[in-house]
Amino acid sequence: MQKKTLYFCLIIIFCLSGCSLKNDITVFDADSLLTRSFSVTVAPTPTIVPEPVTATATILAAGDVIMHDAVIKSGKNNGEEYNYNYIFDKIKPYVEEADFSIISFEGACMETDRNYTGYPLFNAPPAIISAFSYAGFDMVNNGNNHCLDRGLKGLLESRSIIKRENIQVIGTFGDTSEPRHKIQDLNGIKVGFLAYTYGCNMNENRLSKEQKKKHLSLIDKEKIIKEVETLSPLVDLIVVLMHWGIEYRLEPTREQQELAEMMFQSGADIIFGSHPHVIEPSELHETDNEVKYVIYSMGNFLSNQIGGDRPNARNNELTQESLMVTVEVEKDLKSEKTRIISIKHIPTWVHRYTENGIYKYTIIPIPSLDDEIFKNVDEKLSEELVNSYNRTMEKVKDYP
Repeated sequence: MQKKTLYFCLIIIFCLSGCSLKNDITVFDADSLLTRSFSVTVAPTPTIVPEPVTATATILAAGDVIMHDAVIKSGKNNGEEYNYNYIFDKIKPYVEEADFSIISFEGACMETDRNYTGYPLFNAPPAIISAFSYAGFDMVNNGNNHCLDRGLKGLLESRSIIKRENIQVIGTFGDTSEPRHKIQDLNGIKVGFLAYTYGCNMNENRLSKEQKKKHLSLIDKEKIIKEVETLSPLVDLIVVLMHWGIEYRLEPTREQQELAEMMFQSGADIIFGSHPHVIEPSELHETDNEVKYVIYSMGNFLSNQIGGDRPNARNNELTQESLMVTVEVEKDLKSEKTRIISIKHIPTWVHRYTENGIYKYTIIPIPSLDDEIFKNVDEKLSEELVNSYNRTMEKVKDYP
């Protein structure tokens, strides 16, 4: 009896000491004076995957796209077809890398009205919206002073064309039932978006009071406070897109600064500004021990406001430059607190050149002064890019 007990104890000991999936065990049976071998299968130790403690997401914003006559013509192919994809080739990798990307579009884009014109009443071929999709943009801010350049019909048709490209549109609205905000889940971080414009070049006065309320999002302090405070408990972070300020002014007005502070106090976290046609500075604010970010103007991302050999007040190197802003945010999944962890500014330059007697355009990113882009440009363009980079980076500051 003692021998058999010893026999089974040996088996149990070897089973418990096994580290691999299969162990060969040899034991001696005292009764039969024979050696017996067994193969014992042991279940593997399960791998424990730690729960993630944070979630991160990146949001990219770009400046204004303004389709002047020459820009419209630059995309015309044979017949009546247009294509503007080539303009965005160089910035496409940056846009696609972000989790969510936003661009500002001034004017209308219509299929039913093919009278395509630039300033002062903008109406562009829908191919420009296709180019946004090609570049990887997820949202178009259409709330600006030119959104009624083709009346309410143009505003609504432009919205439909943007949405048809599977791009979200904000700043203009189809009806009163449509929320004034958008909410996007980015890797588990809920980000809310709002957009406002100072006006629509007085074209809003052609609408009834009900139509203004239904289709536009005009700057109104009480309205902004209410909408930010309403959105705040629904999201982890609030981004506000502002079409404001004074054209060609290099610094924000006092009104812009006061509006920014008001929005931060109400619960906004990030403010991307547009309209002045030039870059205005960025600022970091600390509200309730949290870092907030505003850039008052991101400049002309695409336009024909190019000085060339005869620059003037509205066409010069300052109206030729813009930037892309990438903000990385992080959410602590235990405390559910979300914060800005980095901000990066990438200057851009609208390069205009001639091809077969027609102006062509490309948006050139300038991430650094030793970037590969400098290997493929001539001396004059290289000097322009260096100067633009230095001017831009003096106005903005990366974080941390």
